[in-house]
Amino acid sequence: MRRVGKRFVLVRELGSGGMSSVFLGRDEVLDRPVAVKILHPDLDDEETGALFRREGRTAARLSHPNIVQVYDAGEDAMEGREVSYIVMEYVSGGDLKGLMNRRGALPEAMLARLGADVAAALAHAHERGIVHRDVKPQNVLLDERGNPKLTDFGIARALDTTQESRAGVYLGTAAYSSPEQLQGHKVTPKSDVYSLGATLYHVATGEPPFTGAPIEVANQQVVRNPDPPRERGASMGEGLETLILECLAKDPEVRPDAGRVHGKLREKAGGRGDAFPERLGAKKAAGHTGVSHAVGASQAAGLSGFGALRRKLGSMGSRGVAGPPEETVHFPTRTFRSGSRQRRVMAALIGAVLLLLLAGAVAWAMLGPGAVTTPSATGERQAGVSDADRGAAEAPAERAATPSGETAGNPSGGGAAVEEAEPAPPPEEAERVVFDMYVDQSYQRVDETWAALSGRLQEEIGSKEQWAEQEDLYTFEYMEYLSVPEATASGEEARVAFEARLDHTWGSEVLSGIWVCVNEGGEWKLDRLEDENTTPA
Repeated sequence: MRRVGKRFVLVRELGSGGMSSVFLGRDEVLDRPVAVKILHPDLDDEETGALFRREGRTAARLSHPNIVQVYDAGEDAMEGREVSYIVMEYVSGGDLKGLMNRRGALPEAMLARLGADVAAALAHAHERGIVHRDVKPQNVLLDERGNPKLTDFGIARALDTTQESRAGVYLGTAAYSSPEQLQGHKVTPKSDVYSLGATLYHVATGEPPFTGAPIEVANQQVVRNPDPPRERGASMGEGLETLILECLAKDPEVRPDAGRVHGKLREKAGGRGDAFPERLGAKKAAGHTGVSHAVGASQAAGLSGFGALRRKLGSMGSRGVAGPPEETVHFPTRTFRSGSRQRRVMAALIGAVLLLLLAGAVAWAMLGPGAVTTPSATGERQAGVSDADRGAAEAPAERAATPSGETAGNPSGGGAAVEEAEPAPPPEEAERVVFDMYVDQSYQRVDETWAALSGRLQEEIGSKEQWAEQEDLYTFEYMEYLSVPEATASGEEARVAFEARLDHTWGSEVLSGIWVCVNEGGEWKLDRLEDENTTPA
């Protein structure tokens, strides 16, 4: 059994790169999984090993929900030789590169939310004098809830310090490195911003800004401007495209800093996602409407991203409250989600309406359609509709026709003009509507979620207030997607499959199903939820 630092057992190798190998390990003292990064022996001379360990300890001082936490750093004997190691938080969801390989280019909403959290992590490090130097999709890990976590802080700096004495050694990845880094000039926080821009470009288009052999890519990074992302098929607005291109400016002085990038991306994400320090655009802890109590508490603590909420909820444990029923609820076709404890009130109201309708039907049957209003023996009048009254009601329809047989509204005689329907948007837009629905619910945004519903569904529900009650919006604390929405479209309908964990003050549940979206005026609207399955989390 291999072990480093006396307490960290190496279970298996997770991967290997140009600088180090990463192992899944176990902390025997705290009984938790960890990731152990071991510097390759050919790089591990006395000077580099010391810098590697020192920078690992520097990275350990960073405390941010979107940065992989470093627990320990040191040196130890393994397989008959001295090795330098760093022990880090184990992040189980793979990396951003793997997500792109599975799903392809990401839509604007997802890109903005992921990018905002990574930018927040960089701003946190830059404020503390630490430059990452190797921002790329492989160094953006995803936790079990899909929150991005930037890794490898400090390691790049350690090796960069001694690279002048290593012929042919290049630190970083040419596809994401800034021009000044490739030219051997001073590396600054703005160099990380360039690498972040290249990473976002790759996530948006499916490819880095420049491709080819490493030397060709390096040369293009220095002398060429990248093609605008939308010219390469990116699904985004002009504002996000402009921001990415600003990050990729050749002159570091022209690039925005990480804090500004964070703020701009947060705006593109609809103000969702994090609670960065106020001077970088955070919401104020008091007086901000539409945000749950859990969000506000996370902001007050200075946390950032959906990871802030995750950390807060994790510290709350089971919260000591009763959750939803233990049995699985399954309906082949439902309009909206089960789980509201106020549904009994709605059921009573519906029952009352049905009774009134039944009473009206009975009265109509007793009176008969041809009944007239006549005085009764007691001087009272019986209700009815006379033939004259019926004729008066039908008269407007008859008067609508002209002597020539044409309708008043259409002199050409073809009947009423039919307005041409707007074409259905692409399926990706339906994915975004479903994605935003539960994010908006977790922030208790009644107006936004109500606006996402079809006209038919709104009429069925009745009002925004009833919608908020049915969905338990005011008990929402947090949500996460266990599988991102995936859409298929046919004609005027799109079917979006998803699975999400929903956290309420009363407990948590996992919801899955298929939202059927309909085209209304060229926009996808949520019309009904089919194959719904809800289980306690």
